[in-house]
Amino acid sequence: MSNSSFINSNLFIILAVLLTISVGDELNEDENNVLGNLFMTLGSLLLTKASQIANKQKEDEIKRQIADIENQLQSLKSKLR
Repeated sequence: MSNSSFINSNLFIILAVLLTISVGDELNEDENNVLGNLFMTLGSLLLTKASQIANKQKEDEIKRQIADIENQLQSLKSKLR
């Protein structure tokens, strides 16, 4: 799921509204609260995972930059000898 546009945001909103209307009317207050809390928790976990992925990518990029700089430094040192 690395493709950031795997679902159109407008389609996602429409699906969420339809799901809420179709399921929400059939449930009582407590069931709606439980289902809402479940979806909120899922959303939180997905946001946390997305943040971890972004941080890992940044960390990998920084490590690549450091390795490039170290290689350049070694090359310059060898030219001075």
